[in-house]
Amino acid sequence: MIVIKNLKFNYKLQAQYSAPIEHHNFSVMFLPASNNRQEITSLNIDIKGCDKYNLTTDNFGNGKCYGKIAEPHDFFDICICGTAKTGIDIYEEYTSDPMQYSLLKCHTKLTYPYEKLTEYHKSLELDKLSGPYDKALHIMHTIYYTFKYLPGATSIHETAEEALALGEGVCQDYAHIMVSLLRMEGIAARYVVGMIPGDGASHAWAEALCNGYWYGFDPTNNKLVNDEYIRVSCGRDSSDCAVIRGTFRGIVAQKQSEAVTVEEII
Repeated sequence: MIVIKNLKFNYKLQAQYSAPIEHHNFSVMFLPASNNRQEITSLNIDIKGCDKYNLTTDNFGNGKCYGKIAEPHDFFDICICGTAKTGIDIYEEYTSDPMQYSLLKCHTKLTYPYEKLTEYHKSLELDKLSGPYDKALHIMHTIYYTFKYLPGATSIHETAEEALALGEGVCQDYAHIMVSLLRMEGIAARYVVGMIPGDGASHAWAEALCNGYWYGFDPTNNKLVNDEYIRVSCGRDSSDCAVIRGTFRGIVAQKQSEAVTVEEII
């Protein structure tokens, strides 16, 4: 059962550089927006060393902030916090966009199926199921029971094919595999980044377009996306949802960490 919840979220990202950098142009994409499922009731952005930034959206409607830090610095700290009302609905209505619809039915480098995914897809016997929702549900259940969650088993560059062959991975891998299988069935699918209650990191899941509505499926936890989830961004795969991008002047080593906290406001 879905009920309306008020959730407080806090996202922190820190990048450390081995030496000072300068002329740092950056874009940050971790700005949850209101939709049919959720209402973002407050949002605060704090970027250390940057008093002025601009806001925009990409082709998938994801919010972005971008700016520049000209002065030398050896760290980059971002804190995005706010509140969200979730559980407003169980789906998001599809708005007709032929270009986006076509893109979300096409495989990418990270979701393209080769031998392992093709065999796995065949074993699901999805032709015995009647519609996209039932097929998506079956895919989610099957991935959960046949794929092992193991932090550190894969990197951010692993493809769905490689992760499936390995048999273990993290939420990014679960989501990539599900998106790939949905597209193999001709179902438009989105890779989603968001937050769930607890302390840890951002989370990833898949959305499938079923009879004109986007439904969220979380194969990592074998759950339908409900009032516990805050969606942040979506795209063809994880590369469309990269939290931070940028350029700077300097030859340095970089270490990056993130922390996410979500809790219910009673």
